[in-house]
Amino acid sequence: MASSHADDDHLPAAMTPPSRVANDSLPGKRSRSLGTLAGITGPLLLAAYFAAPALAGWPYAGTSPGKLTAYASAHRLLFYGGGWLQVTGALLSITFFLVLLQFSGARGSVAGSAALTGCALLISVVVVQAALLEAVPVAAANGDQATVATAFALSNGAFTRVYPLAPAPLLFAGTGLALYGTDILPRAFARSALVIAGLFLLAGITAVFSAAGLIFAIVMSVLEAVWTAAAAIALARTAAPQSR
Repeated sequence: MASSHADDDHLPAAMTPPSRVANDSLPGKRSRSLGTLAGITGPLLLAAYFAAPALAGWPYAGTSPGKLTAYASAHRLLFYGGGWLQVTGALLSITFFLVLLQFSGARGSVAGSAALTGCALLISVVVVQAALLEAVPVAAANGDQATVATAFALSNGAFTRVYPLAPAPLLFAGTGLALYGTDILPRAFARSALVIAGLFLLAGITAVFSAAGLIFAIVMSVLEAVWTAAAAIALARTAAPQSR
């Protein structure tokens, strides 16, 4: 008896399983290329965003408004560039997750809805933080030290505590569940995504009560970037994924 794959090859496009049409077609290949490029470039931009302040003597929490104002005035491009790196890196990473959901065929499921909600929350939180970050040099140029101190404090502390509570767990839990039962990526990525979701939630809760939790959340953000880049490379190396 001929294999089911051979039978599928003789079916008209309208009767071919959706996963094969979506992934074997030219648009599917383009989506794979886009997803791979976005999944690698996004984490690299986010890595640059996190690394740049460490190389430029970024002020510590509790720095006086006067010193913050002087620093922001002297490093205006660092703030503007940081906002761009963060938003663009997050947007590209989200694009990669959307490509994974498209290939999985789970966008209309509960798992897919959770991942989409996580994407929306992620970009919302990132854009708000970037706006606060870029408000610092604007306020400094106007001599408004109170706004400088407030915007700087919110842009540096709030995001790290809010992001692990909802956006990250929803995004990774939804993606992990969507990837189960597919050959889009090796099964280890689905399992590790669920583990990362749980760890993010734990980090978010812990960060509310201690500085150690805040460090935990930062470490999880690094792990997230590593997972995304590794998954993008795996997507590029996986030929024509099919649902089982």
